[in-house]
Amino acid sequence: MPSPFQYKAFRQYTTFSVFAGFSYIQSELTTYWLFFLLFKTEPLLFGSAVIARPLFRIFISYFIGFLSDKYNRAKLFFISRGISASLAIVLALAFLTKSPLIIFLVYYIRILVAEISNNVGYVTYYATMPDDARAKAILYVNVISMSSRIISGAVWYILFNFLNAYDLILVGLVSGLGLIVLKGFNIGGGSKRVKLSTGIDYMKRDEKVRGVILTYAISEGFLYPITYILPLLITLFRGTTQIYGFSQAIYYFIFILSIFVMTKLHNGRNIMIIYLTSCFMTYLLLLSPSISPYLLLASLSFISFSQGVIENFVMAGVKSSTGNEFLGSVLSIEILITSSLEVSLVYIFEYLLSVNYLYFIILGISGVFISFVLWLLHPKLREINP
Repeated sequence: MPSPFQYKAFRQYTTFSVFAGFSYIQSELTTYWLFFLLFKTEPLLFGSAVIARPLFRIFISYFIGFLSDKYNRAKLFFISRGISASLAIVLALAFLTKSPLIIFLVYYIRILVAEISNNVGYVTYYATMPDDARAKAILYVNVISMSSRIISGAVWYILFNFLNAYDLILVGLVSGLGLIVLKGFNIGGGSKRVKLSTGIDYMKRDEKVRGVILTYAISEGFLYPITYILPLLITLFRGTTQIYGFSQAIYYFIFILSIFVMTKLHNGRNIMIIYLTSCFMTYLLLLSPSISPYLLLASLSFISFSQGVIENFVMAGVKSSTGNEFLGSVLSIEILITSSLEVSLVYIFEYLLSVNYLYFIILGISGVFISFVLWLLHPKLREINP
C-alpha cells in the first residue's frame, strides 16, 4: 500500500488540519460556554445558539454540495474559510457588548459562512483521501488533526480564564494562518455532468448509497445533539468548567484510538455491529443510577468511538458509487438528514431533560434502533468491505 503523503493535496490538507483542529475546539468551547453563561436561565436562547450550525446546514447543505461539485472546491473552501476566520474576531467584540441582539446577529452571520466552509470542507476531506491508501490516510490525518484538538481542549480552560471572549480573536488568527498552507490546493470540482438533482437521483437508484447515508445520518442525528447540549448535561451531572474543557480532550483521544481500531477492520458486517453497539451504549450507560460527570464522559467516549470506527466504511460505501465527481451532491443528503434531526432533538432533549431524564434516554435508544433496522433493510451494505 503506497503512502498517502506522496499526494500533494493530502499533505496540504493534513498540515491545514493542525490549525483547523486547534481553532475549532477553541471556537466551539468558548462560544458555547459564553452563551451558557449569558443565557443559562433562558434555555430557549441558549438552544437558539447551539442549534445554529445544524439549522443553517438544513438550508444550505444540499445547494452547497451541488456547488462543490460544479465549481472549484479549493477556491470555495479558501474564500469561505477566510471570511469565517475574520468574523471570529468580530464575534469576540460582539460578546464584549453583552447585547443579545448584536451577539446573535454576528454569530448567525459567522455560522452561515462557517457552514458553507464546513460543507465544502467535508467534501474536501473525502476528496483528499487517496483510494489506494484510504485507511492509512484516514488514520494519519485524524491522528494529526485530533492531536491538535486534544491539545486545544486541554489548554482551553487556561486560555479562556486568561482571555475570556478574546479567545475568539486567537481563533481568527490561527484559522487565518492555516490557509497559508493551502496555496496551490487542488481537490477537484468543475463537473459538467452534475445537476441539482444528482444527490436525490443517487439516493433513489443506488441501494448502497441510500443505505449508507440513511443508516449513518440517522444514528449521528440522534447522537451528536448530546455534544451540543453538553454544558447543560455537565451541569446536570454536577460537573465544572474544567470537566467541560477536559471532555473535548477525552472525546478526541478516544476518536484517535477508534481510528486505529478502524484500520484493522475490513469486514463490513463486523464494523456495523461494533458501530451500532457503541451507539446503543452511549444511552444505556446513562441509565446508571449514579450521577457523575465521569459517567457522562464515558458516554461521550462511546459517541467518539462510534464515529471513528465507521469512517472508512462510510467513505468506501459512498466513493465506490460516486467517485470524486459527485461527492458533494451525495454527502449533502447525509448532512441534510443529520442536521434536521440535530435541530429538532436539541430542543426535544432540552424539554425531556426538564420533564423526565428517562424519556431523553428512551428517545435516544429508539433513534439508534431505527438505524439498526435500516441496516437490516439494506443488504447491499453487507457487501462493503473497506
